[in-house]
Amino acid sequence: MKHSKIPVLLYHSIVSKGEVGNLNLSDFEKQISFLYKNKYNSVHLSEINPSSKNQIVITFDDGYKDIITNVLPILKKYGFKATCFIVSNYLGKYNDWDLKNRNYQKKELMNKNDIIEWIKNGMNIGSHSHNHKNLTTLNEKDLKNEIFYSKEFLENLFSIPINDFCYPYGQINSLAFKYVKEKYINGYTTNRSRFNLKNHDPHLIPRIDMGKKISNIKIFLKLNTLYEDIKYNKNEI
Repeated sequence: MKHSKIPVLLYHSIVSKGEVGNLNLSDFEKQISFLYKNKYNSVHLSEINPSSKNQIVITFDDGYKDIITNVLPILKKYGFKATCFIVSNYLGKYNDWDLKNRNYQKKELMNKNDIIEWIKNGMNIGSHSHNHKNLTTLNEKDLKNEIFYSKEFLENLFSIPINDFCYPYGQINSLAFKYVKEKYINGYTTNRSRFNLKNHDPHLIPRIDMGKKISNIKIFLKLNTLYEDIKYNKNEI
């Protein structure tokens, strides 16, 4: 039996008790516990086996410090794995790209040693560009720098291949798509849907937003029914 629809889960920051954020650590663990009890198997995208059921891919955007302090222990506890998309020019810095947001919260990002620890524990990293800029607003030279140099920088720093790219803000145009396709095996969007191995372009992978408190029933609907699929909007590139 072929299982062609793979839920790719999208998270950002996972906050500790008392902190302000979309998803706190307790609710995140409840989600992971539910997935574990229902026999979901987390895999990296390169490990997907269409003959296996209950596969999920877990992703985190931006590379916040709480991914190493809060998330990694939970993933290890339940035997899950995940990919974190790193903004390569912001290692050990803060999310300055959010400064203009109305509800801006200054958040620390993982540094080099944090990312090494993440990788050592069987986790994966990908590029989230070099400076987290809206790729659709850049000239060709700057666009190449965001896409190409980020890959080169991360590969040189961590001595591993970087095959995955996540579009900042989910913003994509034909030129950004072209350059991502040229350098990476996979590209991740913020479009909603399960990843259909037969129909979706691997450089325009849709994901399921899990970054808020949701019921177990809703998790089931998101992962096992057309609930997310019918909300898919194809990228116009």
